[in-house]
Amino acid sequence: MISLDDPRWPSFDHRNWSGGRGAPDAPFVPDELRRLAADPADTERFGDLWPYLCSEGTAWPAAYAAVPHLVALARGLPPARTERDDYLYVVGLVVMCSGELGEVPADLPDDIADAYRRALPEALDLLTRTLAAGTHDQSTTGYLLAATAALKGHPEYADILNDLDVYAECQSCGEPMLEPPD
Repeated sequence: MISLDDPRWPSFDHRNWSGGRGAPDAPFVPDELRRLAADPADTERFGDLWPYLCSEGTAWPAAYAAVPHLVALARGLPPARTERDDYLYVVGLVVMCSGELGEVPADLPDDIADAYRRALPEALDLLTRTLAAGTHDQSTTGYLLAATAALKGHPEYADILNDLDVYAECQSCGEPMLEPPD
């Protein structure tokens, strides 16, 4: 996995960060990962970070560099901790947004791509232990199952599972749902 001190980090784009520069409120990913390593249970910090890595159907290059670190953070937490759920779901989300399992942008450095791909089987192992050990509500279970499907190489199924909460909300209002809302 890439060191948090590696000088290439500024070159890995993410939402609101491009060409080594970010918007004033954009996080510097290695600094945030360093802070999370000191306190992996800081859900607020992680909640602020992950949408910059992967959101809106896009996994940015910084996400691929961050995934091995996210897996290491998850590994350090007991399986029943909700913080572990969050790290593993985001790893699955990166996979969902990437297309096929292990797919990365063509211009991603080989060592980053290799470290990302090597982290995925461990993420799946941690995820299955997390599902077995934790008590999860319906929504969290759906997200974790979506991550599992992505990590098993089924991106289309992962997308369906990831959107199940949209269907559940509509079922509760009693309205028939033909398509998820935009």
